[in-house]
Amino acid sequence: MNEILASATGSNENKETAGSKTPESKPTGLKRGPPPTVGVRVLLVSGDIQIIDTLCEAMGKMSMHVDICSFSSAAYKLCHSKFEALVVDFKDRAEALDLLKKSRQMTSHKASVVLAVLNCNEEMPSAFRAGASFVLVKPLSPAVLMRTLRVSYPLMVNEKRRSFRCPVRVPVYVTIGSQPEFMATSANISEVGIALTNSPGLQAGDRVTLRLMLPRTHADAKIIAEVCWCNPAGSSGMEFIQVPAGVKEQLVCWLAARLEDFLREENAALRG
Repeated sequence: MNEILASATGSNENKETAGSKTPESKPTGLKRGPPPTVGVRVLLVSGDIQIIDTLCEAMGKMSMHVDICSFSSAAYKLCHSKFEALVVDFKDRAEALDLLKKSRQMTSHKASVVLAVLNCNEEMPSAFRAGASFVLVKPLSPAVLMRTLRVSYPLMVNEKRRSFRCPVRVPVYVTIGSQPEFMATSANISEVGIALTNSPGLQAGDRVTLRLMLPRTHADAKIIAEVCWCNPAGSSGMEFIQVPAGVKEQLVCWLAARLEDFLREENAALRG
């Protein structure tokens, strides 16, 4: 459950230019990240220069943002950043299978698109069992690679929309069991959770009822959530447990519109 906190409260995100290759960075302790990057983010785990160049060139054509790392730092990056896709080179089959399984156990990445770059066709069954969404077999065919990316790209976009954290400050009324309702303030919200400030007295595991009204809507949303974490400063992160269908639809539509606004603004900033 700890990974959902990252989805709800904002994990470290490094801003890059479209299709760029980001050098591997080593852990440097606790990080506070900037707003989400434009477009989908891909974590490419490989040490093969030819594989890296081929994949980055193809992904760059689709404006994907590629972060390259080794197996030794891949788990750290998955725990501290959100990626819509994970591409794993099976040059070391045992390490690759282990990473795929670990990624599927992370709440923040269990729905991410996973592409496995295999050494041979015989590795397909084990790759799919470990959690691969798509497979590519070496040597990489440019035509097959682009076809696979075109098919998988909409799934990546959908995952970005689902995990998009929109910064927003609105009053949120919180009730724990039979205790009196109190008012907190939202920090950000996604389809799956919310982060609050000014919410003292909460404990991880608390089941709470939230009342809030999204900006630019007239819907008073009532949501059941579970506290994933909290700190002495009064901040907390929550996972949505029960969201009425009508509220869910309005939340999804509202977040989709906000995501479009963010992408438009950041694209304009990059061009400027």
